[in-house]
Amino acid sequence: MRQPTLAVIGSAVTDIVVETPRLPGSGENIHVPRLAVMPGGKATNAAVTLVRLGAAVHLISNTGRDHWGEQLRQELAAAGIQTGLIGRHPSQPTGIVIMLAEASGQTAYIAHPAAGRSVSAADIRQRLTPLLPRLDGLLFNLEADEAALQTAADLAYAAGVPIFVDAGPVRPYAAGLWQHAAILSPNEPEAAALVGHNLADEAAVVAAAQALLAAGPPVVVLKLGARGAYWATPTAAGWAPAFPIQVIDPAGAGDAFTAGLVWASLTGQPLPQAVRWANACGAIVAGRFGTMPAMPQAEEVRQFLASHPA
Repeated sequence: MRQPTLAVIGSAVTDIVVETPRLPGSGENIHVPRLAVMPGGKATNAAVTLVRLGAAVHLISNTGRDHWGEQLRQELAAAGIQTGLIGRHPSQPTGIVIMLAEASGQTAYIAHPAAGRSVSAADIRQRLTPLLPRLDGLLFNLEADEAALQTAADLAYAAGVPIFVDAGPVRPYAAGLWQHAAILSPNEPEAAALVGHNLADEAAVVAAAQALLAAGPPVVVLKLGARGAYWATPTAAGWAPAFPIQVIDPAGAGDAFTAGLVWASLTGQPLPQAVRWANACGAIVAGRFGTMPAMPQAEEVRQFLASHPA
């Protein structure tokens, strides 16, 4: 099997992950059992997962001209990501996200994306265009500027490169952004924001998927947490149940799911099997602490699926 080559567009930030028994109250000082500093951002998490599954990945993002940015580049390169298309913003610092992971499994975030959201349409034209003839796929989420993402989508579509869209975080972006996507994959709150109603029951999930299909993409996959995932095409649909795991830290699980879905799709897995593979990627991450170090290797996913037969 030939190694797929992808470009991933989104934020490259530094995650500061704090494991805490609970969130502190106003003015309260509590001691925590664990703290870790690691590369993060939705695009970074997905890129690392794709590399570990076996893809060649070029990450398109920006950092600042600071210590955090240089450390981030070094760690991403060490993880196997091609970092030549990560720019250095002249004035904005490298983005920082502080994640508070409670013992209950809930998480809270404090984010300063800064340079991580500064990629422009001009940056995309300069960095993505020479890469297009070598690409098997383009993955982006909604962390970047809408004009930059629309430019990327237009360039990839014109070049015949399959486009995969992770529709998060929630942004008021035009649906034309994923009109030509091969797969659109929002999570539950993102899908609810896109269609204007909650996904409280199965009928609402089905209606949401059909509404998103009407926007153009031939495949919609909804990430629904403990309910698993729901996939739909114009002619078929189905559920992929969640795996029974103990959730340690859900941060990054959705990004790993998306990367797993892209990988499985590009390597020829039928859609139901691809969604199950993606579910396994997300479950493995949710059962671990942290983001980048938690992303799975391909063999880990195979072993996980073998131990959880359908």
